[in-house]
Amino acid sequence: DAAGNPLAANFVWSFTTLADVTPPTVSAITPADGATNIARGTNVTVTFNEAMDPATINATTFELRNPVGTLIPAAVTYSATNRRATLNPNSNLAAFTVFTVTVRGGAADPRVKNLAGNPLAANRVWSFRTR
Repeated sequence: DAAGNPLAANFVWSFTTLADVTPPTVSAITPADGATNIARGTNVTVTFNEAMDPATINATTFELRNPVGTLIPAAVTYSATNRRATLNPNSNLAAFTVFTVTVRGGAADPRVKNLAGNPLAANRVWSFRTR
């Protein structure tokens, strides 16, 4: 106390922390699923509801494919500040073409994971069409 008197005995307590076992979710995407008239030079973004492990967000876990399934070469980056991954194609996309985006989740690696190591529960897949 303020007068310098010690406690008569130690005061001991304990607590238990719970491990994070909740998978992350996708909270926003661009372009929107089913969007049309998208500029050929557009970037694709996905925003997560929580901080993600940047080492798990790359061109293997966040990909863009054309209608015949060919992978579109792209640079993938992650911003921890806004929890957003960006896929920037190496060149303009083909005109009047439907592209499919996949963010990998599920039970097998490679897949995106949060900082606790929990993966996205399932693949998040959507498509858009260029102009």
